[in-house]
Amino acid sequence: MTKEMTTNSSDSGQYSSLSLLFASSARAAALRALLLDPHPSYYQRQLETATGMPLRAVQREVDRFTQAGLLFKRVEGNRAYYQVNMEHPLFPELRALVIKTAPPALRLRGAAALDPAVRLCVLSGSRDRALVVCRGARRLAFESPGIVLDVMSSEAFLLALAEGAGTPVETYLREGSDLLGRRDDVLWRHIEAAGHDVRKEPGVP
Repeated sequence: MTKEMTTNSSDSGQYSSLSLLFASSARAAALRALLLDPHPSYYQRQLETATGMPLRAVQREVDRFTQAGLLFKRVEGNRAYYQVNMEHPLFPELRALVIKTAPPALRLRGAAALDPAVRLCVLSGSRDRALVVCRGARRLAFESPGIVLDVMSSEAFLLALAEGAGTPVETYLREGSDLLGRRDDVLWRHIEAAGHDVRKEPGVP
């Protein structure tokens, strides 16, 4: 009699499998928050918000990652910042694992984060489309993981933003969620000046 092997291939099952592999939900959540967009520096409160974990648990995990060489740490005043060491030998494999076990929205975050042309990525309220704002008119360096992309240049975005209510851009900003969380980009000053308070997608620092 043969035994039948089964797997949970749903998005939620794949997402939770990372926690099972690492035997720690805090560790899995911290890896997702850090590795999907490895370029910025993050401070602990950002990671606490992104992971939904207590600050003490976040501190424990980033300390482990730092000791293992996966993170760089710097201190400014009373705030510690952490940045992924992309030269670490395990970085490619760990990031690939995180992406494979993430739902489509966060897989899109991971793809957009490594394209230097992308400045803004906002998931629609229906979660089946995303607005991607790029520098210039160059094509994206990635393919969407099953989400329809509306791509526009920074200039076209600012013109659409100035038009106000009733535009597709306004709908994205009113109903959608920010997939990158890079609020230091000057585009966010224009968005806030237009009266929009765009929430971040859960899991985005």
